[in-house]
Amino acid sequence: MARHRVVQWSTGNIGRRALAILLDRDDFEVVGVHAFGSNKVGCDAGVLADRPPIGLTATSDVDALIELAPDCVNYMPRVIDHELVGRLLRRGINVVTTGDFLTGSHHPAERRALEEAAQQGRATFLGTGFEPGFINVVAGFLTGACRQVHHVKLIETLDCTTYPVQDVWKVLGFGKPPRQRVTPIDPDTQRYGLGYFETLDMIADMLGAQLEAKEAFVENAVLTRDLKLGWVDYAVGTVGGQRRTYRGLRNGRPVVELAICWTMSDDALDPQWDDPKGFSVVIEGEPHVDATIRFGRPGQDVMTVLMDSTAVAAVNAIPFVCDAQPGVITPIDLPLIGSQGALA
Repeated sequence: MARHRVVQWSTGNIGRRALAILLDRDDFEVVGVHAFGSNKVGCDAGVLADRPPIGLTATSDVDALIELAPDCVNYMPRVIDHELVGRLLRRGINVVTTGDFLTGSHHPAERRALEEAAQQGRATFLGTGFEPGFINVVAGFLTGACRQVHHVKLIETLDCTTYPVQDVWKVLGFGKPPRQRVTPIDPDTQRYGLGYFETLDMIADMLGAQLEAKEAFVENAVLTRDLKLGWVDYAVGTVGGQRRTYRGLRNGRPVVELAICWTMSDDALDPQWDDPKGFSVVIEGEPHVDATIRFGRPGQDVMTVLMDSTAVAAVNAIPFVCDAQPGVITPIDLPLIGSQGALA
């Protein structure tokens, strides 16, 4: 089995998990680790991944990591530095990222620059992940058994009480009185979350169609009583749930839809959405398809499970990205395959 020389770039929530997977796999050799912060730079990579020391020290030295000439950089910072990624590609280093990038349809300038860099260096770039990413491909794949498709809808419904990152929820407006119950989302003014819009293009592409327009909005659910979660307290009348809906239109009607429902309560929200927990795929067509997919066991922290799955999706893509033709590819360009090497 050929081993791919990989640099893990960043060791945050997803990066740390990816590093552990890379270290556990026989088909990868971790040759470098990029880390942010004085508490991680200089630390042993194994320790950063909750593994025994391996004698490899994490660094913030970009030039030194590039000089390693790895087969691939598994790039997982909070925000993509497109100039840095272009530099990697021009040096012939393949890049897989879980950043906010799938098809590049909402990153046109960046996609053009990455494509040019990839062609120059004969390297490949892939933006992937779980959601956006893997689960959207699953929804599109299910249409492959349909003779006719009128509408595809994927609904993500997650209990977020086990994700105690207050800054994230505060930015989204949780714990604050909503200014309005429903707010439009304009992709032209958004800095983050554009990958959700790009999932619509990806599924449409799987159907051999192009979308004519897109629309999106966020609906707030307010708490009907005070909520004490242990890591945060939310008052009655403040936001305790959000449902973000993204729609792709063709011939004047929605044909592809993504709804993301994040809640902090199962019984104290107005409105109280009743979608099943997990991921629901509903295809209006011939035949009608209604599938619910759940990750994790009952009572397990689903947020942790999905962060693990995000890391797995990226790591599993690395061998195929290394073998792909140069350029910018998307998750639907990957071969249909399972998690190689995972069978216990």
